[in-house]
Amino acid sequence: MRQVTLAAAPQIVQPSRQAIEQACGYIEQNATLKTLLIIIGAVFLIITIALLVIRKFWPQTPVGQSMNAGNGKVIWCIAGMLTGLIFILPAQILPFLTSLVMTLVQVLLNIIAAIFHL
Repeated sequence: MRQVTLAAAPQIVQPSRQAIEQACGYIEQNATLKTLLIIIGAVFLIITIALLVIRKFWPQTPVGQSMNAGNGKVIWCIAGMLTGLIFILPAQILPFLTSLVMTLVQVLLNIIAAIFHL
């Protein structure tokens, strides 16, 4: 019986995480950019929290009625909060999110490699 060596799919999780950590390191070294990102993140958080407070305590206002129209608006508020946190703490959150997404892509690449015998 002949043995065939299959090439594995390229490993992308660690290299992408290291690249994001390096980019976040550049952001951390630049004090002006870091301060700007913190301010932008704070604005995101304040706006999304204000929208949720309006939805809860003043549902009769136009903004409150718009927010109560469906759960999709709350999902957007949660996404806005996550975006604000990413702007405030990029070095802590972005490498984790990158690893999470790239792990899913890596699984997909491994499945494709196994199907096509790459």
